[in-house]
Amino acid sequence: MLSVPYIPSLCLHSISDVTPQLLAQLPSHPIACVNWTDYPYTPRVEVKLAQTPSHLLLHYSVQENSIRAKYTQYNQQVWTDSCVEFFISFDENKSYYNFEFSCIGTPLLRYNVKPHEGDLASPQVLDGILTGSSLGRQPIAEVRNGDVSWQLAVAIPYAAFFAHRLTSLRGQVAFGNLYKCGDELTEPHFLSLFPIHTPTPNFHTPEFFQALAF
Repeated sequence: MLSVPYIPSLCLHSISDVTPQLLAQLPSHPIACVNWTDYPYTPRVEVKLAQTPSHLLLHYSVQENSIRAKYTQYNQQVWTDSCVEFFISFDENKSYYNFEFSCIGTPLLRYNVKPHEGDLASPQVLDGILTGSSLGRQPIAEVRNGDVSWQLAVAIPYAAFFAHRLTSLRGQVAFGNLYKCGDELTEPHFLSLFPIHTPTPNFHTPEFFQALAF
């Protein structure tokens, strides 16, 4: 079980409210499970999570050998770029949300009633998600090789869980997993926080989600 701390004093108005001093107080979790031997490359990835009165906060720190951020529009194929992801279920894995973000913060969000089947979030919902990347927001159209470190802060308002009516996550136990991938990078990789037991890469596996205690 992963415990997500509550910060009652943090009112997020912009992503700049996520300060280094705040992040230093949060526990870090490695996204380091290599579930498929055909894809052994393991970039260094850590994530920090917290809940505030208005948002769920995610902060990813990544060090990898190549990056790309080709996609700049909502709900495009960001998983083929250098990408971090967060999947969460509120009904014991019958349905789930998949949040996916490129290294420059381009988002994809879908509510799945079963794996790969569901509704994409509207632009209005995605407009409410705050992101800030150390790489900036400009696209990186071609794969850039070399030792690259980057950070991405994401603040998800509770209204972004658009199939539910949530005003807080405090006191809930949900289920989920967190990921790092890059399908079209020089070294494709598929890492998870919690292990996945499937023959080929597949993050849409709610049966392998684990508990997230808010």
